[in-house]
Amino acid sequence: MGYYNKISVEQGSRRQLSNQIRGARRSMNNLPFELSLESSSEIDKFDRAQDKESLQKFNKDVEDWANKAKQSLRTSIKSLVKRDVYLSDSLKANLYYDRKYSKEVNRVGFSFAREGIYIHKGAGRGQGGIIGGKWIDRHGSLKQRAAESAGLQGTRNRKQIRWFDPVIEGKLPQLADMVADYSATMQINAANIYIDDRP
Repeated sequence: MGYYNKISVEQGSRRQLSNQIRGARRSMNNLPFELSLESSSEIDKFDRAQDKESLQKFNKDVEDWANKAKQSLRTSIKSLVKRDVYLSDSLKANLYYDRKYSKEVNRVGFSFAREGIYIHKGAGRGQGGIIGGKWIDRHGSLKQRAAESAGLQGTRNRKQIRWFDPVIEGKLPQLADMVADYSATMQINAANIYIDDRP
């Protein structure tokens, strides 16, 4: 196989893997670390859309909450993590809107560099989790967990640094109060926000 042919095959397998990852996320219909604001009544959702002033105030309040949570997470990273290479710079708060009747916030997500998971769980080179995986690093190389490192995360010299979950737990009551003031039929689903709940 020629050099250029080999490169095109490698790029095709990388693209296929990244498409598989994207497809898996789409099929779950959520991002890795997000909480959703779910309404139990379509009628109430329609009624809330008619009150533009309170809707805009709610969207602004949730946006402010997300930015404060992001700042608290950055402070947590700076105080707990000794070697912060990309994590604090990569941290972003993402808002997603339901546009069925009007533009209402229905999800708040947090995205950050992959090293954030390693730091939180105590994983690293030679100290992987139970479930292995394949991923593409920032240089485009296909990587996978070594078999001999299975189940060693949080052991030896790498200990868990819980920089994410405690901060979010502390901030959730404020968001719950905002949601309760806005609507009686809206509730927070925080099943996908915590890192510790994942294998």
